[in-house]
Amino acid sequence: MTYSIVDHADGRFALVAVSASGSVYWRCGFLTLAEAERCVEDLRATMVVCGAPLVRWEAELPDMDLRAVLRALGPPFR
Repeated sequence: MTYSIVDHADGRFALVAVSASGSVYWRCGFLTLAEAERCVEDLRATMVVCGAPLVRWEAELPDMDLRAVLRALGPPFR
């Protein structure tokens, strides 16, 4: 599973994770980057229990605009 922390113009952050099958999971509305990074650590601990690695993806995923995905979700980033 790969993940990225996405920042928005309003100053909030979202954690977006994409599985090997292409399923997208997210958690939005973090007020600080540190808050989003703590969520990553919780996710990492969960993935270790499942035996799956969690890898940070620094660039956009091929054929996927993460900011567009989050905009389509509606609030809190509308």
